Amino acid sequence: MKKIIFLLIITLFYSASSFAGKRFTLLTVDFPPYYGEKLTNQGWVSEIVKTALEAKGYEVEIRFVPWVKAVEDTKAGYYDALLGAYRTPERAEYYYFSAPIAQARTGFFKRRDVDISFKKLTDLKGYKIGVVKGYATSKEFDTADYLTKIEMNDLGAGLIALSKGKIDLMADSQAVGKYHLKLLEARNHGIIKKIEFIKPVLAMNKLYVAISKNAANATQKLIDFNQGLRKIYMNGSFRKIKKKHKKYIQ
Repeated sequence: MKKIIFLLIITLFYSASSFAGKRFTLLTVDFPPYYGEKLTNQGWVSEIVKTALEAKGYEVEIRFVPWVKAVEDTKAGYYDALLGAYRTPERAEYYYFSAPIAQARTGFFKRRDVDISFKKLTDLKGYKIGVVKGYATSKEFDTADYLTKIEMNDLGAGLIALSKGKIDLMADSQAVGKYHLKLLEARNHGIIKKIEFIKPVLAMNKLYVAISKNAANATQKLIDFNQGLRKIYMNGSFRKIKKKHKKYIQ
């Protein structure tokens, strides 16, 4: 009898340990229309990620925090991964990158009443360019130390600063910037008409799940996510999720 009880306890212990090991926690920042705390199911990219991981038996949690904190806490391994990170050589030192999930067109926003154009980044010397603290934009822009870059806490603050003439350009994703302008319009009437996205585009950045190399079972989690993502591609779930969120996707 004692042997049976002992075996039962061991079985329950390993079952609980196995269940605990199937948790997957991600940190990110609001980046609508791709993902956001207030979007339906936290946005279509969030739903894709959750569905892919759940297909591999994970219990998934996505938390929205300032981007700098998201990077710091995932680097340390307190949480498993960043959701929606662009891939950079610097980040590749600390993260394993999944198969790509989506793509974002990145460039500059400016005021319509100000004449600014460029063919190469050196043309923008002397302009004040807003950047969200901790964000990547493009390899060439991020390493362009000859440009004047003004750090902003978030994109909304940057677009407001742009509309008021405090900066000349704001760097970010075209789709995300347009979404934020719609949100800002209620409190800043006319801001949508004041600001436009300009060409040339700086980069077409792919969005990944970036799994911290310090997270528990990091390589297995990478394998599991990629397998889950492939599974929902193959069974049509990926397409159905995007279709469900169609009104948010440009």
